[in-house]
Amino acid sequence: MVYATAGTIQTFLSSPINVFIVLVAFVLITSIWSMRRPAGLPPGPRGLPFIGSIGDLAKSPVHTICDFAKTYGDIFTLKIGMQCIVVLNKIDLVREALLEKQDEFAGRPWIYTMDLLSEGGQNIINCDFTKKWKVLRKVGHQAIRNYASGYTLEKIVTKEAFPRIKKAVVDKNGEPFDPKSILTLFVCNVISNICFGHNYDLDDTEFKNIIQITDDMNDVFGSGTTLADLQPIFKYIPTEAIRQMKKVSNTWLTFIQSKVDDHRMNMQEGSVSDVVHDVLKFQAELKCKDQADELTDVHVRQILADIFGAAMDTTIHTLNWCVAYLVNYPDVQAKVHKEIDDVIGKDRLPLLSDKTKLPYCEAVILEVMRIRTILSLNLPHETMVNTSIGGYNIPKGTQIWTNLWSLHMDEEYWEEPEKFSPERFLDDEGNVRKRQDSYLPFSAGRRVCLGEVLARNGMLLIFTCLFQHFTLSPVKGNGNPSLDPNFDYIVTRCIPYDVVAKERISRQTDSQA
Repeated sequence: MVYATAGTIQTFLSSPINVFIVLVAFVLITSIWSMRRPAGLPPGPRGLPFIGSIGDLAKSPVHTICDFAKTYGDIFTLKIGMQCIVVLNKIDLVREALLEKQDEFAGRPWIYTMDLLSEGGQNIINCDFTKKWKVLRKVGHQAIRNYASGYTLEKIVTKEAFPRIKKAVVDKNGEPFDPKSILTLFVCNVISNICFGHNYDLDDTEFKNIIQITDDMNDVFGSGTTLADLQPIFKYIPTEAIRQMKKVSNTWLTFIQSKVDDHRMNMQEGSVSDVVHDVLKFQAELKCKDQADELTDVHVRQILADIFGAAMDTTIHTLNWCVAYLVNYPDVQAKVHKEIDDVIGKDRLPLLSDKTKLPYCEAVILEVMRIRTILSLNLPHETMVNTSIGGYNIPKGTQIWTNLWSLHMDEEYWEEPEKFSPERFLDDEGNVRKRQDSYLPFSAGRRVCLGEVLARNGMLLIFTCLFQHFTLSPVKGNGNPSLDPNFDYIVTRCIPYDVVAKERISRQTDSQA
């Protein structure tokens, strides 16, 4: 019987036409199978065979996903390649996933590009939700908490970083300049001082190298999903894109490792002056406990890459949007100037103790983070177990996207969400509201931003220093900076623009009162 069946098949396939029919049938069946959605998942666009909806996301993934939400609802399933992705577009669904069922939704999916940068998930951001991740997160949190508040952060911003930035702006002598370059120097000096104990000037070679590396990383890794992300087998094909990714990743990690090596050579017993020293101190303590595997040299390098890289990029873009909006809204800038003058005056630089007395300044930053959310789609999560959300069954290993842009533009929670209005973050007494519904610029739950407190405090000090000393205006004849979001995949960037700066305080105010 078996031999007869095999003979029949062999006879059938001896005809080229029959072989062609079989191949066509195979492709058709595989195509249909690739478009299927597991039972129980939310509805969504079918997409194309094998590639799913990747083509729809090529231009503006944020706008496309928001359009899909209008058609399929607040929760829908998107196919990227062969991967089913559940997208959450409403705050109650996001809270259910990230807060009520946070352990179930705390995983990270395997994505080739992120795996490459993280050396196989050896960092905090991309490590899956395991015991190892908890150790890395704890070390990272302890390493930066000393710099998130108090005199240390004030000193770094006001005494170390701002004098260089003030000189750089004054040296423009009223000529137009791109504020992003100045903000990059400001933020880089703050974060670099916290991480490495080092400051830069605009013409420093190492500073220029850092900018080149970050620009290259944005170009190479910020262009969206690669074939290797869709299908792991493609990572073995040496395309130009993968070669560039490996080259840029190696350059970036080599720079971070050089800082670790320098600190190892110069570290003295008991001396802790920055985040590198703190992390190395934790590593030494674990070695003494015979727990060296919990914090290897790779982990050290990756923790520092997380803290330095993530803090730099998001803070620069947020402050760049702040400047763009205040140049477009001179009345808001005037209110910012008045509040700073009334609370701080002109004889000293800001302190963190001023924070509660600067509600309008804080409200401006909060509103900018809402209206131009930097990580518009957040970083993807993955389900750790079979679970459910919004009444739908979600299998283990399903990728979850939280649409923060949709949350921050939800008309149910935000009146005229496209309107720039810092007042929406103030209560009737003029104080910053303790909590806003549908507002998660730093995400939530297990994967909430590690440096949220540092980011909030650092941005307020940088913002206040800048607008205490300068009035920023559009360049005559150029019009105002564009406020249209420039979506670089999931990152919301400003369209480049120039401004003119006028000094408000001409004499030196580097000392604290």
